[in-house]
Amino acid sequence: MKAEALRGQGLSADAIEGAVLAQTLLVPDDHHRVLLLKGRILTRDDWPVVAGARIEELHIVRMEAGDIHEDEAARRLAKTVAGSGVLVHGPVESQVRLSAEVNGIFKVDVQRLEALNSIEDVSIFTLFDGQLVSKGKTVAGVKVTPFVVKETRLREAEVVTGFDGVVQVLAFRPMRVAVLVRERLEPAQREKFQASIEMKVAWFGSAISEIRYVADDVSAVEKAVGELLRDADLLLTAGANATDPLDPTLLALEQLGARMEKQGAPAHPGSAVWLAYLTDRPIFGVAACGMFSRATVLDLILPRLFTGARVTAADFNGLGHGGLLSKDMGFRFPAYGAFDTLDS
Repeated sequence: MKAEALRGQGLSADAIEGAVLAQTLLVPDDHHRVLLLKGRILTRDDWPVVAGARIEELHIVRMEAGDIHEDEAARRLAKTVAGSGVLVHGPVESQVRLSAEVNGIFKVDVQRLEALNSIEDVSIFTLFDGQLVSKGKTVAGVKVTPFVVKETRLREAEVVTGFDGVVQVLAFRPMRVAVLVRERLEPAQREKFQASIEMKVAWFGSAISEIRYVADDVSAVEKAVGELLRDADLLLTAGANATDPLDPTLLALEQLGARMEKQGAPAHPGSAVWLAYLTDRPIFGVAACGMFSRATVLDLILPRLFTGARVTAADFNGLGHGGLLSKDMGFRFPAYGAFDTLDS
């Protein structure tokens, strides 16, 4: 590209044809009103407006071979950055907006994002990886810094992305959820517990197939787990003592051949959780109080389970960074209001 300053006889309708405006033109007597925005590709038809701005010098940029205008560059970048579950909008004022196509978990390949932003003139900015987003939520912005960029910059970016997307939204899958509770809750507590867990599950577009209360007995728990998982994709359990190796629920899972994925989580409140798998069916255990409205680790793990992804020990281990679940961490939780009860 070539920058020019047009003035005097050089400032004419012929001179502005095809040039990129490098400054915003304002109404002469009202600098809050815009005549033409910078970045516009000018034509002869724009000359009356340019002349009406009554400026002595006009700054423009001439596009040369191999140059791409910022709008087209942003569109091209967005196409290669956007993955599944992401919609592309714009550009508006040279920036392309990416939004969530569905409710889900926003995922960004941070390493590739940093590699893209290390390319001269490229600028891509996103929400935090792992944030929950609702349909329509803006998840990223894409643009180039100058009005005109070399096509070689875009080719570099396309090599980095491989055209398979850097950002995506993992959609929640409708699931049949069963709940198993050891009989320790009073009637009033049961009512509150059931209302809370039904509300949380419904937020993900799923439904509870059954809530069953069982005695503190290994055989009773074993029987209930086997029966509930025949018609459920996910089993939530409450009332087990995750630190007691002789707890009836843990013993029942062992006898059923379930594999314990993780016991405990590096976060607070709600560290006393566990996750096991019986074949491919997840069994997620929390304290009964963790199923109430108070936001805990339960509310961080549930979204991952509802995407249908296999949640691993590594997912739990990663909770430590940001695991002090105060109100400052409210953005990490589903929008069903759980974080309203977080500690300050």
